Amino acid sequence: MAKKAAVKLPKDFGSARQRLDEILAELENDGGDIDRLAERIKEAAALIRFCRERLGSARAEVRTVVAELDADQQVEATATASVDDDRPPPQEAPPGVSQDGDLNGPLDPGALGDGSLPF
Repeated sequence: MAKKAAVKLPKDFGSARQRLDEILAELENDGGDIDRLAERIKEAAALIRFCRERLGSARAEVRTVVAELDADQQVEATATASVDDDRPPPQEAPPGVSQDGDLNGPLDPGALGDGSLPF
């Protein structure tokens, strides 16, 4: 009984995909030789397994990177929140001045009714 030849796998996903495309084109154009068909199907199956493994690895790497980015964003948000928490509370505005710095009360030009200032 003849020993089965191992399928030589490519080094990268792109080469595997290209070879799968070649096998597909060959199978579509050559429908005759059953022995050759079996060889190509076995090679295609090995290439598909290879591609699935590479896709799984890439997916895991992407998930890791996204998780790291999410963690970085949470750290930044926590750092920003803690910086805001360290600030002293705003001081009360002096009499006659609102919190946003506008004049009000007796120093307000409209307080006397004629638009003049009280001094």
